[in-house]
This record gives sequence, C-alpha cells and structure tokens, in this order.
Amino acid sequence: MVKWSYSIGYKVALDYVSVQIAKSIPWMCKQIDADIHKEKEKTRIQCEKDWNDLLDPSAYENRHLTLPPNKTSSAKLLTLLKKWSVSESSLWDKGQASGAIYHGGSELIDFLSKVYGLFCVSNPMHPELFPYVRKMEGEVVSMLIDIFHGDSNCCCGTISSGGTESILLSSKAYRDRGRDLYNITEPEIVAPTTIHAAFHKAAHYFGMKLILVDIDEEMGVVNVDDMKRAITRNTVLIAASAPNYPHGIIEPIEELAALALKRNIGFHSDCCLGGLLLPFVDKLQKMGKLRGLDYSDIPLPVFDFRAKGVTSISADMHKYGYATKGSSCIMYSSPELRHYQYFVSLSWTGGIYASPTLAGSRAGGVSASTWAVMVHMGEEGYLEVSERIIRTARTIRKGIDEDISELEVIGNPLSSVIAFRSTISAMNIYGVGQALGEKGWHLNTLQHPSCLHLCCTNLHTKDGMEKQFLIDLKRAVKDVKSHPEKYTSGTAAVYGMTHSIADVTLLDPVAFGYLDALFSSG
Repeated sequence: MVKWSYSIGYKVALDYVSVQIAKSIPWMCKQIDADIHKEKEKTRIQCEKDWNDLLDPSAYENRHLTLPPNKTSSAKLLTLLKKWSVSESSLWDKGQASGAIYHGGSELIDFLSKVYGLFCVSNPMHPELFPYVRKMEGEVVSMLIDIFHGDSNCCCGTISSGGTESILLSSKAYRDRGRDLYNITEPEIVAPTTIHAAFHKAAHYFGMKLILVDIDEEMGVVNVDDMKRAITRNTVLIAASAPNYPHGIIEPIEELAALALKRNIGFHSDCCLGGLLLPFVDKLQKMGKLRGLDYSDIPLPVFDFRAKGVTSISADMHKYGYATKGSSCIMYSSPELRHYQYFVSLSWTGGIYASPTLAGSRAGGVSASTWAVMVHMGEEGYLEVSERIIRTARTIRKGIDEDISELEVIGNPLSSVIAFRSTISAMNIYGVGQALGEKGWHLNTLQHPSCLHLCCTNLHTKDGMEKQFLIDLKRAVKDVKSHPEKYTSGTAAVYGMTHSIADVTLLDPVAFGYLDALFSSG
C-alpha cells in the first residue's frame, strides 16, 4: 500500500518505486518540479528573513548594491565595522553555541588580528617575495607531523584552507595513485556512514564512488569486518575519523589501517575535528592529569601515524589549534604520495604553473597567524585548554548518563563531542533542540539516527556553563514532554520530512534555496 506525505506541498510516495513512476509521468513530473521550485523559494525567503532579523538598522543604512561613487573614510568604516563585530560577537560569546568558535578569548583574538595584519598582503604562491611565510608554513607542517607521531625523515604535508580542502586533496591523491600504479579507472572510497560529508564532495568532484558502511547505531562505531567486506579491487582509499563529527566516536583506526596495509590500499585518518585536542588529551591521560575524571580509565585508541598503515592525516588548526579561520593541514607518510596531490602545467602560455593545493593564491596572513598561535600556545598552553575542555565534556556526558533518563549518549565518546538521542519514542529529539534554542543554545542537529550533539569548546569551560547546560537540557526535555505540539516546526519539521520521503534527492532544490540565500543582497 502506498503511503503519502504532504510535507512539502505535494504528494510524495514513500515507496521509492512509486516516486520514480510519478516522475516518469509528464504532468506529474511538471507538478512536482513546480512545487519543489515553490518550496525552494520559500526556503530562500525564510532564510533571508531570519538572517536579516539579526541585523540592526545600520546594516540597512549602509547597504551597497553597486560600488559607491565616492570614497568613504577609513575611520567611518572602522567605527561601523566595530559596531557590527560587537553585534556578531554577542551571538556566540555567551558560550551557548556548539563548536563554531573554538577559543574565543579576547586576548588571543587581538593577538591573531595583529599578526594577520602584518602579513595581510602576503601570498605563499610567491616565496621569493614572502620568504618568512614560506618558512612559517614549513614549520607548521613539521610541528603537526611531530604532534601526530610522524617520522620526520619521510612524513610531509601541505597547508590548506580547511578540513574540506584537506580531504579533497587526499582523495585526489589516492585517485591518481590508483590510476598510476594499478590502472584503476573506477576508483572507490570505503568509509563508515559517519565519515565527513567532504568525502561525499570529493567523490562527486573527482568521479569516485563512495562505499558507505553502516555503523552499529547502539555504539556509534563501524564494524571492521563490515569494512573488510566492502573492499573491492577498485578500492583506492579506506577512511575513518578520530573522532567522527556526528557522535564524537573515535573509529577503530589501528584495525582499519592494518586492513589497508595488508592490501596496499591508502588509509586516511580524518582528525579535522579533534586534530589539536586528542593528541593533548592522550598526553594528559598518560601524564595522569585526568586521574579520577569520569571515563578517564578508558585509554584513547591510536589514531595517528603510530598506527601502521595510516598513510595520511587531516587536521584543522582553526578548530582546537585556535588559528584564524581557513587553516588546515594534510599530512602524508611519504613525499611520493604527496606528489599525487600536486597540479603542474608545463605548457601554459603564462609559463610553468605548479600548485600544491586547490587554490593558487593563498592568504599568507592565515599561515602566519597559525604559526604564531602554535608557538604562542606551545605544548603547555594546549595541555591547559585541552584539560578544561575534556573535563567539561565528560561532566556533561556524566550528567546526561546519570540524571536525564529520557536521553541516552550515543556510544562511548572520549573527545569533546557528546551526541544524545531520545529514549522515548513519543519525544521528538529535534523538539528538544528547538526548546534549547529558546533558551539561547545552538546545538547541531543530526540524523540516522535522529539526535543532537554539543561540541564543547573553550567557551564552554567558563565557570558554571556545563551545569547551566544540563539544567537547560533537563528543562527542555520537560517542556517537550509536557507540550509536544509546540515543538514540531522549524528544524523538527525539516528533519521529519527527510525521514518520510523515499527519494531524498527531491529535496536538493530546497537546500539550494538555503545556499542561494547565503549570497543574497536582499
């Protein structure tokens, strides 16, 4: 029997075959397209309204859709921009956002702003003009290789603009390696379903097939034997996360890397999220600094170059490294593998063109501020902040485990991310997120399984923040249980829709409406 949903303005069969039949009938296809377009526009307009509501009148008084005919004084602009910056800061500086802002300390922000200003015109593409930027980039890579226990005699890497670019670069390298060494023309990546969406993007961009292996929904971790069964003669890369973004679980990197090594397949450990947190949590644990802390008797799994078979690692410095945004690193176990990442054109009329990453010109100010923050913090500083963060995360995890029976933490998170779901089928977990939003909290909404997560950062280590979160979370649960009808719109409705439609590609244009709104001047 065909079931129907009216979620986005037209009838969509939940049975996949029925959807395909409907799309093959011209008049139905035309109606579906028209209604999807209508929903896309509704999404764009609603997003624009929501974001514009966050602006004060000065934003409309200083609206420029064409280049101003006359100059504007720098003093006037700085006054205006300082006002806007303070307004934006008020949206996150209370420490109620999940992730996004990883340090937030005003002294560090001032320091990094000054460093960036000193190198704001520099471009690593021209080392003959900016030799100090080249020096700093090389040292950042070297420091990270050391942090991740790489062999300094053979491990190498490059700086990138973020975790997504690092993952794209590694995927491109493995694709080209497979083609060059094994004549693989239909390359495949094998990864858990929790792998970052950047791997989906890489597969889409580079003509690769992404084979996703289901996780154990109870423990939130992938089974090694299931990964083994997904490997084929076209597999060029096995990838896993430390930790994964959705649930903060460290995948069995050591076992999966051994699997890759046995078959001479590349293995990528995605440490973009936990990059400059987990190595220091590992060190704190071995130093005995976490003794007595809940869950501290559980050792961190090996996630870096110590695991035989790991051939590349991505790590973001603009998260727990506290660098300015746009700073990540992709590390390789050998220069030969890194070479597959490069692009070289010898025949261009503009001369020989060689580029190590996706970008040509890059912001040297980002590299300089990354070097500066790493040297400024040192191991001592990273250990201090990492201890505060992990203590906060584990206090929150314990509070949910022991005091909120309507929720359960997914798996065994040992990092800064705590994901939780409802233990009561009648209680919509997305409604809990909506209720938390009314109390000022901005959590991340996830699916498959339906859950929320809080990514703890330095901002959450302020006195009493973890207690306040647990109080607000408990109240949110109570609110949703008492008045479930109040918490069915917004995010709750959107994610409910994705679960009820068989062919979710129908929703792609609705997502386009959100993306269109990002660059709207309306």
